[in-house]
Amino acid sequence: MKKTSRSLAILCLSAVLLTQAAACGAEPSAPQQTQAPGTAAVTEAAETEAPEPTPLDALEARDMGGAEFVIISQDNSERQNFYHEENKGDTINDAILARDNEVSERLNLKITSIGFDSRADVTSAVQKTINAGDEAYHLIINSLSDGIHTLTSSGMLYDLTEMPYLQLDAEYWNKSMSENLRIFGKQYFSTGPIAPLFYQTPIVMMFNKRLAQDYDIGDMYQLVLDGKWTIDRLYEMTHTLSADLNSDGKMDSSDFWGLVTDGTFGNALYTGAGYNTVEQVGDTYQLTLGSDRSVTLIEKCAGYFGDRKTVINDKNGSESYGRDIFEAGNALFMDSTILGVLYRRGMKDDFGIIPCPKLDEAQETYYTACNTWLATGIAVPMLVSDPERTALIMETMAYISYKNIRPAVYEITLQGKVARDDASSIMLDYIFGNASFDFNTIFNFGDTSILLREAMLGEQENFVSKYEKKLKTAQKDIDKVLKFAKE
Repeated sequence: MKKTSRSLAILCLSAVLLTQAAACGAEPSAPQQTQAPGTAAVTEAAETEAPEPTPLDALEARDMGGAEFVIISQDNSERQNFYHEENKGDTINDAILARDNEVSERLNLKITSIGFDSRADVTSAVQKTINAGDEAYHLIINSLSDGIHTLTSSGMLYDLTEMPYLQLDAEYWNKSMSENLRIFGKQYFSTGPIAPLFYQTPIVMMFNKRLAQDYDIGDMYQLVLDGKWTIDRLYEMTHTLSADLNSDGKMDSSDFWGLVTDGTFGNALYTGAGYNTVEQVGDTYQLTLGSDRSVTLIEKCAGYFGDRKTVINDKNGSESYGRDIFEAGNALFMDSTILGVLYRRGMKDDFGIIPCPKLDEAQETYYTACNTWLATGIAVPMLVSDPERTALIMETMAYISYKNIRPAVYEITLQGKVARDDASSIMLDYIFGNASFDFNTIFNFGDTSILLREAMLGEQENFVSKYEKKLKTAQKDIDKVLKFAKE
């Protein structure tokens, strides 16, 4: 464990890191109209006198007298949620510090960051303090699928909807959490820029620009903008491209592929179709994976992406061969988190990033599944003694995180092999603007989330019969979570 405690003073970024592009889902902005002579000075003066209001204007700037606010999180050099002095000068790292300093100065408080290398250690530390009746931490940042889900099922988290100040449907909180993960109106966790690692969790598609030109697949960015980037188009572009490069009669990591995937791509395709895995039915919640439309999607994707002669799948995400294939220029497409995108910036070929495909062209919105194993879940221990104070700090930190860290992530993501142009920036708006989560991906009720993602990629046959065998256990797992929401 490492512990850092610092009294934070004023430190602002010297310049805006990157001007944000158009809002998610919107077409590129039209050119601005030329002003009439003599109006520029008047306009500039008006803007100076009446700046655009921000969410901070509606928040109390309370003097907390140097009180301590303790955050516990998984945090290390590869999965960073806190400022690291040794990385001073790194764009994202410095943006985190600027965020902390601004929050500290505005509220006159001391932020103490307690980081563990292991997400399991974070969970254990929180459980021990709650069981001991000790209010040791005010905010938890940890993996949703390996930590937050356990604390939720154990009834150890505070209902965020009961906390004043929190605007959980605001753009600086993840909207899918409020829309899809409330239980009888209660919400025990959220996510967003307040956890800097959040911006590295979206699962996207990477494409090799050289190969895209060689195979004449067209302008991928425009395909997305036109709403024509679909599961069918991905299949059409990739299913005939595999080639046995070494002529050894078998397809493996030494060969060429149209598509390289890992296990989470199955979840990404399901979420990308706009489907949720859990729904409220009367006074309970149930899985929806057995519905006709779910089964149809599973069978379609299994047929498209289940042939191991045309698609190579790093099923458990434990191997590096998929990344090696793409980095060597031997695959046209690969799915990856934004974290994985950052690791690929040293590859020889240029690449682009786009959202995962939609179900069909009739679907209006691109939805981006997020990796739920990275430490991005935001929660408050049930023992919090002053929820109003905690909420004010959280809301202030959430907005300032959005203001400082988001542009830093855009800048870093668009550096290197990803073209730094308007189209690329708009792709990030699509990706981050609809970053989505659902219950089963986080809780894996009765192991049905693993079954789903493997069935989507053809790794599991006879999905319906296997799913039905798991339903009883899955419902028990759901009811365990519901227990505390009903009390």
